[in-house]
Amino acid sequence: MKKYLFLLFFLPLISLSQSGISLSGSSQFYTGQSIIPLDPTSFSAVNYNSRNHEIKLSIFRGRKFKIGTFAINASVSYSINQVNYSLDPNLGIPNYETTQINLIPKIGFWYIVFQTKNTFIYTSIGGFAIMEDLNIGSLDNDNLYEYNSIIPFFRTGLQLNYGKFFINPFISFDLDEINFIEFNNIWDVDLKEKIKNYNIRSGLEFGIMF
Repeated sequence: MKKYLFLLFFLPLISLSQSGISLSGSSQFYTGQSIIPLDPTSFSAVNYNSRNHEIKLSIFRGRKFKIGTFAINASVSYSINQVNYSLDPNLGIPNYETTQINLIPKIGFWYIVFQTKNTFIYTSIGGFAIMEDLNIGSLDNDNLYEYNSIIPFFRTGLQLNYGKFFINPFISFDLDEINFIEFNNIWDVDLKEKIKNYNIRSGLEFGIMF
């Protein structure tokens, strides 16, 4: 079932267009330090190292109509992040490992409000989701976290193009995150409450188009 669910998110991106699609991946190693609570009043430092594997499929495709230009900006990534924590032996707490498996789909439907040769202003509606433990196959690990959420958004932004390089600052009206365990739980959410607890966030995207 999990295999079919994974393909369900990828197929719409593949079928929308035969151009404007990119596929990327990475495998990276990190080291760092965090803290853990020992009791309500004290904390201890803990060293960790992690390995993250990710594959991402993206699409940006636009089309001009009489009423204006519409575009779709979508991506879906699948990542596995394994973290090993090394604690001080004097604490009496054994070292441990966590595994986070994320499927992160994101989609935005753009409407180009104003456009010149190198600049356009747009508004968009869409959302992104963070879904864990929706892995292909299974991992024999007791420390798998399940955290599923969806954040719908409304955005407005400005994209500046300098040759193949682009800069895209935007302001986003984000609804309060919708947490769920199963997909059926999404329909039980009080949407008015989520809209009431909105957040205004700013962001910046930039890159090179090939």
